[in-house]
Amino acid sequence: MDAKAREELQTAVEALDEALGGLINFMMTLRPTLRNEIIQICGHHIERARQAKERLESLLR
Repeated sequence: MDAKAREELQTAVEALDEALGGLINFMMTLRPTLRNEIIQICGHHIERARQAKERLESLLR
């Protein structure tokens, strides 16, 4: 893999990591019932983003 592609993958991994971290930190400030509702609605999408981050990380190894 060339240096430019590696740099782009690393940027994508960092962006996903920051976005996921921000969402989790935000949800922790909510009432448990609201947090659970959001997780039920968005949980699948959050999990897919986490999996995408892991796949990108594996490409960097």
